[in-house]
Amino acid sequence: MMKNNQKIDLDSRIGNRFEPVSITPRQIVEVLECDETKIKGLSIGQTTYKLSNRFYKTLAAELDVPYGVFGLFTPLEVMTRAAEKKPDLQLRLTVDTAQREALGFTQNKGLPMPVKYIENVLHEDRRLREVEYGGGVLSAMLDLDEAWEVSNDSAYHVRVRCRVPVDGVGMPDMSLATWRQVCANGAVAEAPLFRTRMEIKDNSGEHFRRLLASFSNPSGVEMLQERMCVAAGTKASVGEVMLLEGLIRRSVANARNQMLLRERLNEIAENPCVRYGVTDLANIGLKKRPLLPVGCCVADLLNFASELATHHAELLKPDSTLHTFAGTVLAKGFDLEDLYPNARQTSAFYLNDVDFSQMVA
Repeated sequence: MMKNNQKIDLDSRIGNRFEPVSITPRQIVEVLECDETKIKGLSIGQTTYKLSNRFYKTLAAELDVPYGVFGLFTPLEVMTRAAEKKPDLQLRLTVDTAQREALGFTQNKGLPMPVKYIENVLHEDRRLREVEYGGGVLSAMLDLDEAWEVSNDSAYHVRVRCRVPVDGVGMPDMSLATWRQVCANGAVAEAPLFRTRMEIKDNSGEHFRRLLASFSNPSGVEMLQERMCVAAGTKASVGEVMLLEGLIRRSVANARNQMLLRERLNEIAENPCVRYGVTDLANIGLKKRPLLPVGCCVADLLNFASELATHHAELLKPDSTLHTFAGTVLAKGFDLEDLYPNARQTSAFYLNDVDFSQMVA
């Protein structure tokens, strides 16, 4: 699995590198290359493919085997026993011929995901800003013709992030995203309220083209604008600071960088530990955390997270869930909304002068 998303130049193409392979569980066991303790790869034709996390997770799902058992027994033993349950189940495996990686499984029904044609449609769309590929997902960011000014904050443009699983595991989706003009930060609103799932019904890319061209989600855009304005006018709570701090702990690999980010976050929140007389915010009771204001607004937390994800993405683990912060907070409402108004201007940048470690391991 790739360590970080691979950015793709707007003139390049990757769609031809993904190939579907029809296979059964019995055949999978026959082509495994392994030693006594681990599976080294899957031999198909003259090529050996390394196994991704998507390979194990989707195979476990298709064969009704708990994913956790791969950590309890040798992979070969798990695979052999799982294959005995449904030896002739018709499956489709997608392989990445460039990375020599086996991705995910689906049942061998219908048509494979038309990645090449989807990619062509994306590149032909005048709104396209960037395309990335990583971990089995093709992701594109496009501009929408929407913009607004948030008082005490910045001008924002609306973008849409389109994700397409190249192996057909899960449905493609489009999620609304904000682009903060003052510092060129982007945040994807990872929440069902701002997400639209797509079902692609042909293998030519034409249906995807129509879906992409017609996407607007006006109610989501209106809600996103309203939430961003309220975020800039509402003090953040101790609970919201702790939510972001927890995501930093889980998303940043390097311990020193984690510490630097948490220290800066507490500075922005005007040191709530000192304010409430505790050595650690975790010492404040669960019920009190959403009731206690800090010295920054919710928009400061959103902008902090988006700056980290946009300008310092190299610090994040490949499975980082940092974007879930924006979606979670914007969709559920703010702890202190209508209780503690904010009139202070947000900062343009929050992390420019932080001396991060270059090693992320």
